[in-house]
Amino acid sequence: MIRKRYLAAAGLLTLAVVAAGCGKKNDAGSVVQATPTPTEETSVSPTPTPEMVNMEETVEKNIMGEKTSTASKVTIVNQTGSEIAAIYIRETPSDDADEDTADEWGDDLVNGMFTLKSGDNAVYYYEKPQSASTIYDIRITYTDEEKNECFFRKLPLTTIKQITLRMDGKDEDAIPYATYMTANSTKEISTLNDVKKRLGLETEEDSDSVTPTPTEAPDDSNNSNNSNTDNPDPTTAPSDNSNSSNNNPSSDDPTNSTIQTAEKYIGMSIDDLAGAVGDSQSSEYDDDSATGTTGYYYYPDFTVSTSVDEEGNEIVTGVW
Repeated sequence: MIRKRYLAAAGLLTLAVVAAGCGKKNDAGSVVQATPTPTEETSVSPTPTPEMVNMEETVEKNIMGEKTSTASKVTIVNQTGSEIAAIYIRETPSDDADEDTADEWGDDLVNGMFTLKSGDNAVYYYEKPQSASTIYDIRITYTDEEKNECFFRKLPLTTIKQITLRMDGKDEDAIPYATYMTANSTKEISTLNDVKKRLGLETEEDSDSVTPTPTEAPDDSNNSNNSNTDNPDPTTAPSDNSNSSNNNPSSDDPTNSTIQTAEKYIGMSIDDLAGAVGDSQSSEYDDDSATGTTGYYYYPDFTVSTSVDEEGNEIVTGVW
């Protein structure tokens, strides 16, 4: 009995020793597992930070020209119905330029970087010319080589924030034209009537989205007003006829003719326009550090906007 108790006591002592050894092994193991400090430090520093910065910088696409601190930009929207492969932009040559100069267009601004599907837009960065009255031409070619290249001429690009390239008609009979917004305009200005006149085509009253198209016919008593308003003689005074049209609701056609006459002088001097349609009722100027000086001439039924360069030349940029 005593021997059994002794053996039992010895067994308990042995278990205690073994238990104490497991505890030390576990403690040692726990110490090893509790000190992976280098692993924790490396997991704290995120590696994809540069990728996130690059993603945030990618804002604009389809960029043409060089983006500098002094560059201006204009957004070009393709609504021609076809995919554009190349875009050329140049200053409009003078009327007395030789044939070689008139055919020069410089380099393709797209240069294979992208294609502009119908409905897409591109951003063009350019350095403003010395004269705010400088006008520009745009030429485009399509990815479909069977389609003819198109031209958009005499555009006051320096005053334009967004220009949309469009087609009037379909297939071979389609006429390229543009609509654009200036920094201070509230309505789009269309070049369709000007394009048709350059091509020797008849213009329609409702082809220009900028001007209203009253359909009421004038009385015979207003025939004299019609002839005076359409006559571009600087000695006439169509402003008086315009004032009388406000009091006579049947004189809508003469007023509309005056607007059409004024539209012919977009890209020309304001003095030339005043010589054709008479002086405005009032005018004002707006100076902007980005767009320069813009003039507004208020006629009874329409408004004329102008741009003024540093030499004082004032060019008509819009009629609405």
